[in-house]
Amino acid sequence: MTNRSILYFSFVCWLLTLAACSSCNSTGDSAAGGGAYGDDAFAQEQLYRTEEERLQAAINQRIEEQVAVARDIRSQRVQAMIAGFEMGMSRREVQKHFLRMKQKKHLVRVKTKQRKGSSKTHYAYVYRLPLTSGRSNTTFDFKHRRKGGVYKLICQPKQLRRLKKDEFVEEVRDLLEEWYGEPDFTLPKLEGCGRYVWIAGNRHLDLYATPKGVEFVYTDLNVEIPPNIDGGGEERPVVELPT
Repeated sequence: MTNRSILYFSFVCWLLTLAACSSCNSTGDSAAGGGAYGDDAFAQEQLYRTEEERLQAAINQRIEEQVAVARDIRSQRVQAMIAGFEMGMSRREVQKHFLRMKQKKHLVRVKTKQRKGSSKTHYAYVYRLPLTSGRSNTTFDFKHRRKGGVYKLICQPKQLRRLKKDEFVEEVRDLLEEWYGEPDFTLPKLEGCGRYVWIAGNRHLDLYATPKGVEFVYTDLNVEIPPNIDGGGEERPVVELPT
């Protein structure tokens, strides 16, 4: 073999060795999950570690999408709540609507607990929530903005004696589902009862049990974002609210 042949043969071997080493390194990186894709997948997997955090992330995304739609398309803005009451109503408009509901006999007058130091009997008008097992006297607690209308309505139906609390919650859920469709989210139980959330446009509706009873709450997402669920982490929906 001539010197030229030896040099050529050595050069070819060097090229083959270099190619083999490059292939090994590439394979090793892939097997170890290295590279940009592997790092992104790992970070994404670790981002929401618990079920509650994953659920809260889905709720946040739903709120962002629905509020954006309601703000971009005026017809998608949701005003309606229960019994003809609407978000944005002034205190005077709420009172007028109460009178109309009373005239239509959708409201009934019931005795309320006497205040301390008062001998007078006090009454309040309540809405008769139409459930499968009967009508539940439901009180309304309206929250108004300092310089605006209603942005939240807390509804407190009285539990029917024939039903356990969890059964009562399910009957209320069935009625709300009849009005608004299936819940968007089923959350971890509270007080041993189901918890359900509906999000449509700027309207957020949350049904849950409390130590004292049951509540379902309407909230205008253009004004307030409800708190995160327990264990949902600190991440909040990216929604600009008025100051």
